[in-house]
Amino acid sequence: MSRGLIVLLLGFALWQIAIGGWIQTKAWLGQLLLERAWSTSAEAGGRAPWPGAVSYPVARLSLPELALDWLVLQGLDGAVLAWGPGIEMGPKGHRVIAAHRDTHFRPLEQVKPGQLFRLETNDGSVGHWRVVETSIVDARLSALDMGLEEQRMTLVTCYPFDGSQPGGPLRFVVSLVPDRIDNDSENNELEGA
Repeated sequence: MSRGLIVLLLGFALWQIAIGGWIQTKAWLGQLLLERAWSTSAEAGGRAPWPGAVSYPVARLSLPELALDWLVLQGLDGAVLAWGPGIEMGPKGHRVIAAHRDTHFRPLEQVKPGQLFRLETNDGSVGHWRVVETSIVDARLSALDMGLEEQRMTLVTCYPFDGSQPGGPLRFVVSLVPDRIDNDSENNELEGA
């Protein structure tokens, strides 16, 4: 093999490694940058935490049992999910939180029914949500019902966790119901979520 070809292949390999690591770096960096925005979110009033930011933190989701803690951003589009989990709320209170399987929501594969998540919103409300079920669904055959009549929280990410192809049709879904909500009323919303 010629020296030029080896250099070319080595350069290509390094470029691929850099691209592969970019989403991991962005996810890690995003949570660090969002910590400051979260600490000032009450004063910020839902503004972007830095110039050019695609969203702002509206909640903190944690699972103390597994030492998991994420800042959650407003919105569910791909640009938001690159920085952290995103949230939308249905008209009757169904909260859907999504994140990438290979960054923030990778640990969801360890979640079991009965575990208790904590959701703190930027207005200071704290809710404790119990996992009732985990499932794998085909997104082509089923959709999340944002108009559920009951209080519910759904965590969703792509599946399988170790899949080599991004964007497949399978989703890992964690269904939660309120266990206890402190300082929260039925009309309380997540800054427009």
